[in-house]
Amino acid sequence: MSRLRPTLCLAAVLTATLGCTTAPPASDVAPDPVVLVAVPGGVAASSQRYGPFHEFDGRAIGFSHDELGAALAATHIGPRVTAAAGTPVVEATLEQQCWGDVTAARERLATTLPRPDTAVREDLTPSTMYFRVIAGDAGGDHVVVSLLADTAQSRAMGGYSRVDAALRWVGDDWQLRVPVRRPTLHPDTTGYRLLGPTP
Repeated sequence: MSRLRPTLCLAAVLTATLGCTTAPPASDVAPDPVVLVAVPGGVAASSQRYGPFHEFDGRAIGFSHDELGAALAATHIGPRVTAAAGTPVVEATLEQQCWGDVTAARERLATTLPRPDTAVREDLTPSTMYFRVIAGDAGGDHVVVSLLADTAQSRAMGGYSRVDAALRWVGDDWQLRVPVRRPTLHPDTTGYRLLGPTP
């Protein structure tokens, strides 16, 4: 073993000209920035590392199989099953990226006037999002993610807009359980982690 280590270091010097260094601890690696973006039906959080990795016909697909990937998936799929997203996007999303009572989700939408050309209300547009896993395992098949949105409306009411989203991992991506419960008011961000935007 004493003769092998110098050889490995010499190989590192020859190939990378960096000498015998080790990778920095995980805590020293800069996290991938998360940004808030406009999507059909509202606003979602996106990351180059955790997803979505592709967009197709108004849908966002491809999220990492972990807590952050599940949280990002919830922010993207949720708005796309609202009337504001428009019928083509809603139907494609329900068909490809949702599970649960899809019929009930369609019936709820049928009672909502379609308004795909309506601008997103500024008082409902989040400036910051937070998340927390409240059930399940994001490295497994099922997880429930609680999302908080800091909006002008929720601030005026003294808190944050909260939506809990149940997701399941199927094949190689997350699916959202529908119908999604309507938002409730949550007092603070205790126990939650910042989702985005991040520095």
